[in-house]
Amino acid sequence: MQLSDEQVILLNSIAVEWNTAEEDVKVAEQVCNDIVIPAIKELRYAGRRVVDALAKMHAGDPPDAIEDLLRDARFDCHRARHDAIDAATAKIAIDLEIMVRKLGVEVILPVFPEFPALFRQLKDIRLKIRVSRKNREDRAAIYAVLESVDFPAFADAYNEMRGSEDMMKQIAKHRRHSEAIGIGGAILGVIGVILAVIFWYYPHDNSAANTPSIAAKPGVVKQHP
Repeated sequence: MQLSDEQVILLNSIAVEWNTAEEDVKVAEQVCNDIVIPAIKELRYAGRRVVDALAKMHAGDPPDAIEDLLRDARFDCHRARHDAIDAATAKIAIDLEIMVRKLGVEVILPVFPEFPALFRQLKDIRLKIRVSRKNREDRAAIYAVLESVDFPAFADAYNEMRGSEDMMKQIAKHRRHSEAIGIGGAILGVIGVILAVIFWYYPHDNSAANTPSIAAKPGVVKQHP
């Protein structure tokens, strides 16, 4: 079975893309804590097409049919990477939203100053994925997403931020404690002012106790029964 130069090039490129896809899929599984089934299926389709192409080579089928299968296999590797990045960035988007809502940007930034850059990169990736998702057969659009994203590096930055999450939670807890003390002090202060106003405008009336009795008044004779 003699391979043409084009077929050799295609097989070598499939090997490279397959290895890259496996790395992206593994990184996505670590981010999601779950298997990314669509990506695994795409790699299975790629393997099936490579087997079919080898069978056609052995049978002496036309080179064009064989090379079409190999190109499809390479594209399946691209789609596997695309699915892996899609799943992982969707999970990261949810995590970042929760962190901002629960901790606040004012807590996150001192601990992880790279947060704005990470958030902008995430939005850019998600936008490109959304556009390329409109047509799953658009090879150029999907490949453009893959070329513009260093997914392992992006996932590393995300994991670095998550590694600082405990510190962020401690800071947020301390802030809430300080705010609670401040609010409590303010409430006590308001209560004190209210009480002061009440005693100022409505003093306790002791005049009855200090007023002489009728019997003590001059010119008044005390009547005995």
